[in-house]
Order: sequence, then structure tokens, then C-alpha cells
Amino acid sequence: MAIVAAALADDGEGAAALLEPLDTRDVCRVAVRLAAMAAHALVAVAEEGGGGREEALAHWQACIIAHESRHTGD
Repeated sequence: MAIVAAALADDGEGAAALLEPLDTRDVCRVAVRLAAMAAHALVAVAEEGGGGREEALAHWQACIIAHESRHTGD
């Protein structure tokens, strides 16, 4: 939960520090699980609002790309 809170607060350094003691395999598991949880939540909200799964995933991908493009200069 602390990793998610740090990431949501746009504290990438803090989130990375929390992940640092973990081995690579565990970090990958955390990343995959968080991505799956986020995708599931996004699709559920989109479907409740009448949107489709493909539309929700395309929107999520666009948001990620936009976020990364804003932070590439950091």
C-alpha cells in the first residue's frame, strides 16, 4: 500500500526506495499485480458507464503515454 501511495503522490523516488530491498523477481510481481489491478478497475468503471473494454484499455494506454511524456525530462 505504501508503494501505491507514494506512486499516487508522484513520488517515484519514494516508491523506488520501498521496492529497493526486494529482489528483481518480487519487484516484477508487484508491478504486474498493480498493473492488473489498475486495468481491472478501469475496465469495470468503463463497463458500468456503458463503455467497452477496448475503449477503456485504449484510454488507459493513452493516459500512461501522456504521463510518461510529461516526466521524460526528469
